[in-house]
Amino acid sequence: MKRYYGFIVECADRKVDYFIRSQVTDEIRPDFGGIKNVFIDVKETVYVCCTCIAAYFNPKSRYYNNEHLVKRLSAAYDFIRRYQREDGSFDLASCNFKSAPDTAFITKRLTYTYKLIQKYDKENRLTEIKNKVYRIICSAANALINGGFHTPNHRWAIAAALAACSNIIEDKNLSEQCIKRMNEYFIEPIDCTDDGEYSERSSGNYNAVVNTAMIMLHEELKDDRFLEYVERNLNMMLMMIDPDGSIFTENSLRQDRGRREYPTKYFYQYLYMSQKSKNYAGRFSAAAHKIIADAAENGDYTLDCLPVLMLCDWMINTQFAEMGFPAEYRKYFPYSGLVRVRKQNIAYSLVKNEKNFLFFQNNSVRLGMKIGVVFFQHRNFRAETIEETGNGFIMKFRADGWYYLPFREKPETSDWWQMDNKSRELYINCFTEMIVEVIDIHDGIEVHIKTNGIDRIPVRVEISLPVGGKLHSENFITETTGKGYMILKNGEVHFTRDYDGITISGGFASHEFIKGGYSEDSTGEHNYILYMTDYTNFDHTITIKAVQDFND
Repeated sequence: MKRYYGFIVECADRKVDYFIRSQVTDEIRPDFGGIKNVFIDVKETVYVCCTCIAAYFNPKSRYYNNEHLVKRLSAAYDFIRRYQREDGSFDLASCNFKSAPDTAFITKRLTYTYKLIQKYDKENRLTEIKNKVYRIICSAANALINGGFHTPNHRWAIAAALAACSNIIEDKNLSEQCIKRMNEYFIEPIDCTDDGEYSERSSGNYNAVVNTAMIMLHEELKDDRFLEYVERNLNMMLMMIDPDGSIFTENSLRQDRGRREYPTKYFYQYLYMSQKSKNYAGRFSAAAHKIIADAAENGDYTLDCLPVLMLCDWMINTQFAEMGFPAEYRKYFPYSGLVRVRKQNIAYSLVKNEKNFLFFQNNSVRLGMKIGVVFFQHRNFRAETIEETGNGFIMKFRADGWYYLPFREKPETSDWWQMDNKSRELYINCFTEMIVEVIDIHDGIEVHIKTNGIDRIPVRVEISLPVGGKLHSENFITETTGKGYMILKNGEVHFTRDYDGITISGGFASHEFIKGGYSEDSTGEHNYILYMTDYTNFDHTITIKAVQDFND
């Protein structure tokens, strides 16, 4: 670990550089002392200032004992105090006002800051800043005690902040109120399944937020139970890492869904748990090693963990041995209906109840699959069940065709929209059923699609490819451009980008109804669609294989 410590300090120094460049220095402006933004907001200033404090106390930092930085920080904390509401809360100016959750996120960094000064300010050079931070924390505690929340992770962020406040605030009455309110949050069980999934399924962001809260609760309350949730989640997260090192986010219920995220934010959590975990210490150490090594190699200076490492400085002496993420796994997560399979450079995912139900990846090249079907109110195949087989998985979807029948008694109104139409009898005269079986093969998967029920329904299989690659066969070569598409009538095509590729075979085409009418248009600026079409009922197999070099 020590070999990477200089890189971690440099990450912090670059944030200090940013702070100095971006701080408002015009004393006339209302946001004097804060970081320039399109609107006045406190959160970024609090976060960056915490890192600045860590850099100030770190002998390896370019800003070690920098008095000019102290003056800048003093102005920043005056700004933060000015924009604290009268009830102690802060706003998230993009959407939430007098927000206890955002106050909790801010308070977390403020308590880190206060403890850094407590631990390292042996000569009392930052007493003035420490007092400013203390007053902000005491005021924020009132907002945390009285406020509410919106989302699942907010509960634990508030509880953790209350625990931290209780150990800092000298007013015994206020400190006890913090603990009382914290315990009220724990009436609700912590929402972590045995497999390690939190309610929001946010691998790209909020899993890390909850883990941070759990670690903070453990540190403040000295209660090992909170680390059990972190251990479960971090073990699950190892099965969310795709072959290119990115995180699978397509099943998230939050704003990180579909974003290409990397596990940098999980570094200190894996490092911390490599020394605390009872079951996975070796795996967590290897993951932490991989994350920090990749960040250093790629020059990813977004890493922001120096304050935590300096507070828990025993982590700096961690000895790394192995490095890497698991390259082979096969796991069905029944709570969220997610299947994750990885075979070295190949990974695929199946998602229950989602129109984008299949994702296949070869190194950095990923495709997605969905099945469009216009059948009454339904527009897509959405797996209602997932069943594991010996060599794959079976997904099923069934829908009835229905029509309303007249009321047996006269309704109270003639206004259609005011009628209780949900209580009408239904006339069901047909159904459709789709069965998708995904079968593991050596270098990919076979996707067997079979339909039953009423015939003549136009169906389309949509395979979404990234733009910026080439699609080719024996007869053509074309670039995959935004909003582009092609119908594969038969045979196979190859998609390549850089040195990675995917072969898709088993094409079929019986119609050209791919958009318009009641059908959605899947083409977009960032994808190219390969279609296959037929009418029910049919039985087709599509083969998807990973190829490393089509020139071999």
